[in-house]
Formats: sequence, C-alpha cells, structure tokens
Amino acid sequence: CKILRCNSEYVAATLNLRGSNRNAAYCNALRSYSHCTRKTARTCRGDLAYHSACPTSPPRPRPPAPNHQGFESLDICNYEKSFLYKHGQPPSYQHCAAFGDPHIRTFHDDFHTCRVEGSWPLLDNDYLFVQATSSPVAKGSNATVTSKLTIIFKNMKECIDQKVYQAEIDNLPAAFEDGSVNGG
Repeated sequence: CKILRCNSEYVAATLNLRGSNRNAAYCNALRSYSHCTRKTARTCRGDLAYHSACPTSPPRPRPPAPNHQGFESLDICNYEKSFLYKHGQPPSYQHCAAFGDPHIRTFHDDFHTCRVEGSWPLLDNDYLFVQATSSPVAKGSNATVTSKLTIIFKNMKECIDQKVYQAEIDNLPAAFEDGSVNGG
C-alpha cells in the first residue's frame, strides 16, 4: 500500500501555497491526491492508514456582517465565530472512528472493542446526538457489527430545526428522514 507516498506528495504540494494561483495549485494537488489514492485502492483495502487518510481544506472565511453601529455582528449560527466569542479561542476539532470487528475510537481518544448487541450514544452535546446500534455478525455469533447509525441535529433557535438521519447496512440515504438535504 502506497498511501503514505500519496499523503507525503500531497503535503509537499500544499506546504507553501502562496500568491494569486494558490487556489489552482491547491485544486491540482487535490486532483493528484485523488488520482494517487484511486490507484492504490485495491492494494490498500485492509490498511487503516488508507481508510483514515483524507486531506481537507479549511473553510473559506466569510466577510463579517456589520450591524447598524458598524460593529461586527455575532452570528450565532456560525459555530466557529460563536465559539471564539464565548471561549476566547477557536474550537479544536476531534474525530472518532470505527474499524475492524468493530473497534471504536471515541472523540476523547478512548478505544473500545465492542461485542455487545444493542444501541448506545457515541456523542451527545448541545448540538448533536449520535447513536450506534450493533447486531451480531451472524446468527449465534458473539461478534457484532455496527448495523445502524442515527444522527440527530438538535433544534437551535433560528439556525436549524431538528433533523434526523439514519443509515443502516445496505441503506445509506442521501437525505434526512424528512427528505431534505440541507438543514440551515
């Protein structure tokens, strides 16, 4: 598996992007990375580094919206800006992962090997609720597999109404349960 080569080529191509052609260079780097990962997909099928590799671009900053007094207004629907306002620092991002038979890495870097049938919350905060459901791999087996994932975006004033997304084995919908694809 040559995913680490793909990763290092991507990092080298994006390390010192500056100037007016920065966006074009970034797009070329992403295109090359995508091509490289597609070429290695077959040989990397069981490689954890391959399945967790994903370059991301930081979100484009939005220009501040001035209010009537000429001060920047606080947009409570902008998570990063409101977090910075409340806590005096930008948010740090975390991730979780599920892999293997199954092993789960939580948002707080705890690792679990799950051989228990049932449902439990993976994340529950003011904004989001995520629940995983495990079922036996085969009838009579004590090994389980994550068979369903439920995600609830919680109601937040004028930002978003509550939205529910559920994915099951062999059923990965491209929309929320109500049929919408955007929540605000």
